[in-house]
Amino acid sequence: MSQSLKLIDGLQADDTDFDQVHTHSLDLLENCGVRFHSERARGILSDAGAHISDDIVRIPGHLVESALKKTPGTFRLYSRDGKHDLDLDGRQTYYSQDGCAAHTVDFDSGLRRGSTRADIEKMARISDYLEAVDIITPTVSAADTSVSGRAIQELEACFLNTGKHVVTESVTTARDARAQIELAAVIAGGEEALRQKPLFCNFICTVSPLTQDGGGMEAALEFAAAGIPVGFYPMATTGITSPITLASNLVMDNAEVLSAITLVQVASPGAKIFYCGGPATIDLRNGAYTATSPEAIWLRSMVARMANFYDLPSIVGAGATSAKLSGAQSAWENALSYLPTSLAGADILFGVGLLNGSNLLTYEQIILDAEVAAMVKRLLAPVAFDREAFCVDFMKEIGPGGVYLDQKHTMKNMRTALSVPFISDRDSYDEWVKKDKIDTVTAARAKVKEILASHQPPPLSDEVRREMSALVAAYSDSEGEHAH
Repeated sequence: MSQSLKLIDGLQADDTDFDQVHTHSLDLLENCGVRFHSERARGILSDAGAHISDDIVRIPGHLVESALKKTPGTFRLYSRDGKHDLDLDGRQTYYSQDGCAAHTVDFDSGLRRGSTRADIEKMARISDYLEAVDIITPTVSAADTSVSGRAIQELEACFLNTGKHVVTESVTTARDARAQIELAAVIAGGEEALRQKPLFCNFICTVSPLTQDGGGMEAALEFAAAGIPVGFYPMATTGITSPITLASNLVMDNAEVLSAITLVQVASPGAKIFYCGGPATIDLRNGAYTATSPEAIWLRSMVARMANFYDLPSIVGAGATSAKLSGAQSAWENALSYLPTSLAGADILFGVGLLNGSNLLTYEQIILDAEVAAMVKRLLAPVAFDREAFCVDFMKEIGPGGVYLDQKHTMKNMRTALSVPFISDRDSYDEWVKKDKIDTVTAARAKVKEILASHQPPPLSDEVRREMSALVAAYSDSEGEHAH
């Protein structure tokens, strides 16, 4: 998408503005530095010419520029079923679930509780069914599993319940990265096959301000070495972990991403990397985290624009409504979050399904957010302007006063010309009354029941399932060392 895209005055920015963000980021990296908690990461960067003082790494600008030149601008995400492969080429935005919540509203009791592996299995099956959801994410933490096996169990729960590509997030050690790589290799047919067609990707959260988690960076190095696309996701919050001005937040986020890209490209030149981000703001009345304030939406749109500036595929945080219930607030906040970030050219929007600032899963919200995603996708889909699409000859044939409803042309083209909503109500008022005045949340709840009762993901062979199970058990039962 064009980098000179203008949405509204408040979202205007051009290459001159992005040049300034880049220049100020290089200044921070070279003259302030980033704290890397990983000794391995510090050693890699030191050998490449960075300056080390205790755990602070100062990275020369030429090293960053060299790393950016090695980073591919496009690549493909592969799916287990082979039907949902995704080309990250800047031509469209794909939707993923949000991830990493700690709580779920129990579907039967309606009470909030800690999230479990079963929640991941169900949310993956729901989203596998939904056409508008392109990528599956462990939306919640499998808190009922062992800490040593949680990362691999969360990925297994997704693979067993979807044929789509999976993106993982909560990977904080090299061991957990190896576990996920080995699990995916079982399905792919070996690690070399996985390298050629990665069935999952990952992003690592940076630690604002200007800090990289030790285990996270070592996990990123493992993923990159194995050919798994990996991204770096800063979440600097204005006034707390970045200065309160929006421009400074962009520079903070950008410096963190560039420092991690430099590390990975030094270690694995040509590694597939996402430019990511989910910056946020605070509510001035109470200090609350807000991801769907106008300022946060602007910042997240700029994340997509910065990725375009560097010609890198992006994962951009979107949604994450502050609402505690599905309803009007979650609808307007998420819809207004999805649209500008999509218009700004995000490759992947990370944000379907969660409430309460990404802390609370309800199954119904997955359905509702997918409806918003479907509308935004259709709104931004290309429209044909060729002679056949203009139908001038057909209009001449029908003539003034004609009717098109009963024409073969209408029947032939209606399903591609017009979309049909998934759960939105378009009945007459009287028909709506006859159907017991169903509201959208109730309709979404009914759809969840229908999907969980009838939808089955593409199967895996018994042999593959047994090998996956054995690998998961090995990693879940052993701490620290390699599971084999």
